Amino acid sequence: MRRNWWLAATALAMAVSTSGCAVVLLGSASPVSSAPQNRYGFVLSEADRYLADSAAFVRSLDPCGFLTENDLAELGTVVQLRPDGELSACSASLNPANSSATDSVSIDLNGYQPTPDDPDTERITIGGEQVYLHDLSQGQCRVSFPLRDEFDGAATGAMDGFLTESGRSFATIDVDRAVADACAVATTFAETALSLLDDPPLRADSKYNLPLASKDPCAVLEHLPATWTVARWNPASDPYRCHFTASSSTFEDTLAMLDVTLTYVDSDLRSTDSEPVQQGGYTVETRASDSSCFADIVLGNPVLGMPEKDDAAARYARTVPTLSVLTDSCESAVALAVATAEVLTG
Repeated sequence: MRRNWWLAATALAMAVSTSGCAVVLLGSASPVSSAPQNRYGFVLSEADRYLADSAAFVRSLDPCGFLTENDLAELGTVVQLRPDGELSACSASLNPANSSATDSVSIDLNGYQPTPDDPDTERITIGGEQVYLHDLSQGQCRVSFPLRDEFDGAATGAMDGFLTESGRSFATIDVDRAVADACAVATTFAETALSLLDDPPLRADSKYNLPLASKDPCAVLEHLPATWTVARWNPASDPYRCHFTASSSTFEDTLAMLDVTLTYVDSDLRSTDSEPVQQGGYTVETRASDSSCFADIVLGNPVLGMPEKDDAAARYARTVPTLSVLTDSCESAVALAVATAEVLTG
């Protein structure tokens, strides 16, 4: 559901705004002299570069490393700890000593700055940094905090738009407790996370084998089929999504969107209306409608929860990295999915 919501929202955002977009250098190998940086053949403004660098920073981090053993031990016995749903997220399930219920703590390094006028959100200071405390309901609480300094250059449409409301990377910590104060726990985990940012836990040192999580899906812009021409690319701070418009001899001004997530291995949870296609050594699952097509590829082996423990909970909670591509036809969606898979797994 979250993936489909993002794809629909992205399509709307790109349809209504073209300001702040990076522009491809067609017919020239020389960057424009006033451009701060050239990436994937595109001229980036200062704001574009900030967003692209924010995404790269998140990809370099291990989200599970921010849920430290000391903080988790204060809550009870950890029965599960694993990357969850998004490659930028990690969740822990715990059995508290004073309850038969299961509590949970999760972190997502790809969050958004809360709306300042939200009546349910309180601004507080932790470790000298202004953060946002959201007491969601009894037993549930969220703390949102910045990962980078706020952008101080000239803002653009892309910076102010739907996809990057805050202009800087934010992380969220969510706590769900059956008994006791969830916000006190969320605050403690946020304080630890903020203290780690000077020397953060890195993806390269993670015990979870996810090498593709360090790679930029937008790198496919340099590996597209030879007949494709990219007209527009919007750099965004989202580390595992990419969107651009492209044309070829068989299609024109097609919006392409890429999304890399973690999905459950259990086949019963997968879509039953897909059509498998074999191309480039990959099995691509396609789902077509009258005006669009999804193409999905499983990338790599399942990610085991708590890899250092061989228990039933760890074996059951297996997720697998999955690439999903959306374009207006299955032919282009499959071609783009295979090209992107080669970039992410090569």
